[in-house]
Amino acid sequence: TQEFIPSEAEQRLYDMVSDYLQRESLNALPSSQRNLMTLVLRKLLASSTFAIAGALNSLANKLEKQLKEDEARAELAEADVVKESGIESDFETFDQLVDEFMSGEDEEDEDEPLTAEQRAAIKHEIVELRQFYQQAVGITENAKGISLLSGLKVGFKMTNELGGAEKAIIFTESRKTQDYLVRLLSEKGYADQIVLFNGTNNDQKSKEIYAAWKEKHAGTDKASGARAADIRAALVDYFRDEAKIMIATEAASEGINLQFCSMVVNYDLPWNPQRIEQRIGRCHRYGQKHDVVVVNFLNKNNAADQRVYELLSEKFQLFDGVFGASDEILGSIESGVDFEKRIAEIYQTCRTTKEIQSTFDFLQSEMSEQIDETMQSARTKLLENFDAEVAEKLNVFKEKSVESVNRFESLLWDVTQFMLKDKASFDESTMTFDLANEYACKNGESTPADLAPVGKYSIKRRDDIAHHYRFRHPMAISVLSKACKLELPLAKVQFDYTETRRQISTLEPLVGQSGWLIAK
Repeated sequence: TQEFIPSEAEQRLYDMVSDYLQRESLNALPSSQRNLMTLVLRKLLASSTFAIAGALNSLANKLEKQLKEDEARAELAEADVVKESGIESDFETFDQLVDEFMSGEDEEDEDEPLTAEQRAAIKHEIVELRQFYQQAVGITENAKGISLLSGLKVGFKMTNELGGAEKAIIFTESRKTQDYLVRLLSEKGYADQIVLFNGTNNDQKSKEIYAAWKEKHAGTDKASGARAADIRAALVDYFRDEAKIMIATEAASEGINLQFCSMVVNYDLPWNPQRIEQRIGRCHRYGQKHDVVVVNFLNKNNAADQRVYELLSEKFQLFDGVFGASDEILGSIESGVDFEKRIAEIYQTCRTTKEIQSTFDFLQSEMSEQIDETMQSARTKLLENFDAEVAEKLNVFKEKSVESVNRFESLLWDVTQFMLKDKASFDESTMTFDLANEYACKNGESTPADLAPVGKYSIKRRDDIAHHYRFRHPMAISVLSKACKLELPLAKVQFDYTETRRQISTLEPLVGQSGWLIAK
């Protein structure tokens, strides 16, 4: 989680635009599409000052055009108002959101000629929008953008530790934010290491990449002849072979495979959990050889943002475990769109931190009941119908407390607990242990560099614990080496298969038999 705090100017802009969007009536937003347009504007507001500046300017221009056309007594259908707002060109999933949000909603009647009062109100709103716009364009640097530089540094360090390549895909929901990130990262040393991906892919560099790719694969099966498909393939190939960073809009969240990339950066975090799962799934998929690092940005000044992240992280478990969120968890809501609508409603109706917290408490309680009920049903089915080895791979028997561990981490934990039983105290619930005395990682004389320091160690990486205990840790290497050399006495073990509730196919043929078991 990459936290950031907006500057005073950014916070002032956010508060002004947010208050504007919460008004009962707005001339710039058609009432039948108010919810949809408000959602998009809030997304752009959270994305960057550059994204919201463009939207504010478009809304002001649209109202000015409405006044001019009213003077000519031209009737403006609602569809034309939205189409010409200019916002949809920046927010690429606009058309998809229209389909999702507008199903079943009534169309407005055709506009009547404006009254004098209406014209005065529109003029006042134009002045306000122009003021918001000037505030936005006056902000040339975003705290969130500066924070991205730190996030990339930490993220790349983690991917290196995990053995992955230094490659990251950065997702934003706005093309204007995409342009800003290109400028920012280019100025900070990444100029020749960036490739863009969006719905049009018509920037100069993408065209050059496509032209070189076409020439290279001319006459081969790799080139389909369809520009839309081929340019996507060209950009992915360039990212794999040449670039370090892909800055993408939602267009890249489906249909491309990036198993060679080990870092997903959610610069703009969607409220729809299924969209997040799709993004992570570009990299965390079959063929990926390393754990995928997911970096999420969190505005520390925004109580609603923090609660949304809490829901996505803790309730949907989008960033945990081997597979991330399971179908059972995501399936506990009717659809990601419905969940997104609930979140949008909270942003729109709650005006104080107290209101935000209480409303999210209710939503979180409701989600907990739905998820727990669905997960319990899924676990019961696994217990009754799946072989134990299959179920174990699905991580359902190692009860998740504060941390979840995979099979290999669990084995490392067990061996370490045995080998260090006199040197450390272990906490099963958090998978952490306290080392009481320095541990010599080498036999004989050890230099200070060979000594594992006292303190708290955790199997899983945690911000509040200094020592990440993993297979490549010097102490773990030493512990396993010493364990392998132990002279172990014979022991007798009796298994009672009749009392188990689990189906273990490898043991069923052995019931009633005895023999020798050798563990290496």
